[in-house]
Amino acid sequence: MATIKAIPLPPKASLLDADRHDLLGLTLSAALPLAVFVIANGVGQITGNPPLFFSPFGLPGWFGAVMHLVTLPLFGAARWMVAERGEAGRKAGWWLVALMLGMIAFPFVVLPLDSLALSMISMALLLLGIATTLRVSAVSRQAGLVMAPGVAWMGLSAAMGLALVAAWAPPFAVTNVNNTL
Repeated sequence: MATIKAIPLPPKASLLDADRHDLLGLTLSAALPLAVFVIANGVGQITGNPPLFFSPFGLPGWFGAVMHLVTLPLFGAARWMVAERGEAGRKAGWWLVALMLGMIAFPFVVLPLDSLALSMISMALLLLGIATTLRVSAVSRQAGLVMAPGVAWMGLSAAMGLALVAAWAPPFAVTNVNNTL
């Protein structure tokens, strides 16, 4: 009497699988956020909502754009580093995806905002970045270190924005009132 036994075959890895653990997977994970930004930029250009970037210390605007866009591959590489580290790694990877989507959307939503709203959104994105870094660092210390320059840039941006809002917007600013009767 013959018996039939099913032999499980390993799933065929796709060439474009960003989670594969080799150099191609790392490259895809780092390039994918930039590709999404390029698509968002194209949609923004078509709809008349181009991205706006700010640079501190009187630097040209393109410098802020470069610094902003350099963070995206770093976050993608960090996601690749934690992707296959169990349930905690998958959860940290989703936090990174949320952070990358926020970083991609941020330059497109700044146009209609006043300085206080812009500062609040920047701070919210920074808090998301810090929370994500803590989750990622719990899974992989190296991935947390890869994220560090991007979160530091976000922190500088948020801190400068909040300082400018605090310096020139009431009720925080020093106001000159002449109380004469």
